[in-house]
Amino acid sequence: MSALLDVQALDKHFGGLRACDEATFAVERGQIAGMIGPNGAGKTTAFNCVAGFLKPDGGRVTFDGADVTGLAPHRMFENGLVRTFQIPQELDTMTVLENVMLAGERQSGESVWRTWLSPGRLRREESALEARAHAVLEQTQLGHQAYIRAGALSGGQRKLLELARALMAEPKMILLDEPGAGVNPALIARLADHIRDLRDRLGLTFLIIEHNLDFVRQLCDQVVVMAQGRVLDIGAPDVVLSNPEVQSAYLSGQRT
Repeated sequence: MSALLDVQALDKHFGGLRACDEATFAVERGQIAGMIGPNGAGKTTAFNCVAGFLKPDGGRVTFDGADVTGLAPHRMFENGLVRTFQIPQELDTMTVLENVMLAGERQSGESVWRTWLSPGRLRREESALEARAHAVLEQTQLGHQAYIRAGALSGGQRKLLELARALMAEPKMILLDEPGAGVNPALIARLADHIRDLRDRLGLTFLIIEHNLDFVRQLCDQVVVMAQGRVLDIGAPDVVLSNPEVQSAYLSGQRT
């Protein structure tokens, strides 16, 4: 296996606060990796720097063999790295299907001229896009919800919709921000099954921020632990979670 994502000495400052302090970690192709740590550990900052929502103050981010440090989010999206959010970003008044279709890349209908000059082509592309969106919704068990408003979904179903939207981009890697937050335990188990299935069937790679340590232990191949902006430990979930320094960081909210 080779690293799909390689982060070296990542730094990000906010005034005097060093949110990421030479954070170094890698995620192998086809791996489900977790990122954990107490509140304020720098996990979300690291995510945002990797995905292009924040520009690092130092360090290097390599994705699929290319230096992508500081690239804008849309460029990272085009390169195959997609980030979801802890609070789902769906468009409430549109249907579930429409939300998923919007995530499809490079639609000709986005060009005003093509809507006038190539109407037949647009209709064919729209039909193909709709068919792919239906297939993605079936993969995430939202097929029966295709024509309801996204705002009517439960919290757990919105997390599945976020995942479906990410899949429409045909990514190489998905960054999931707390997929288990606000989700009932039964749906968390289903979500874990979906993630494993997508990894096994499509060869996707995942990096997941998650506070539910049972979810992390059951799902992840590797865990990156952050505290005070630094990487405290990396390894298999059971090994990392039994580390006294990791346990101390969770109890005290800081490194010892």
